[in-house]
Amino acid sequence: MSRLAYKLDFVNFGDICSSCIQNCCRRFYAVLLPEEEEDFNDKSFTIITEKGPVKCIGSRGGQPCPYLDERGRCTIYSKRPLDCRLWPIMVYLDFKTREKVIYLDLDCPAVREEKISINIVKKIIETVKTLNLNEEWLEKYTLAPWPNNLVEIGRFK
Repeated sequence: MSRLAYKLDFVNFGDICSSCIQNCCRRFYAVLLPEEEEDFNDKSFTIITEKGPVKCIGSRGGQPCPYLDERGRCTIYSKRPLDCRLWPIMVYLDFKTREKVIYLDLDCPAVREEKISINIVKKIIETVKTLNLNEEWLEKYTLAPWPNNLVEIGRFK
């Protein structure tokens, strides 16, 4: 697990997510930080963006994440990468202002049903602001294809 992912060790949506039938791990993928790539090399795949390739884990080609068990639980939950820990929060780069933009993904049923407390969202936002995210990686992450049912909840430099 990456050093940055450890900073979000307090995020635990396991109980909330375990009852979800739409399970994000069956529909989406997570973009790995460069420092996480080796940890997931055996099951990662590459997505090409306009700024270059990124390694990912998760759903691909209609198949669920290979780390998801038959009951819909993550088998690597304590070692999951930063992107998995963040979701349903995402951090993109605004290419014009160079600000980091924090979004909440409305495709998450727990968000729509208000099962995630505002206090944990605020704590995640404050932690995200302290992360030293590599801008080159963040550009690629921002350009990786995503459904983009997002609502902006913050910005910072």
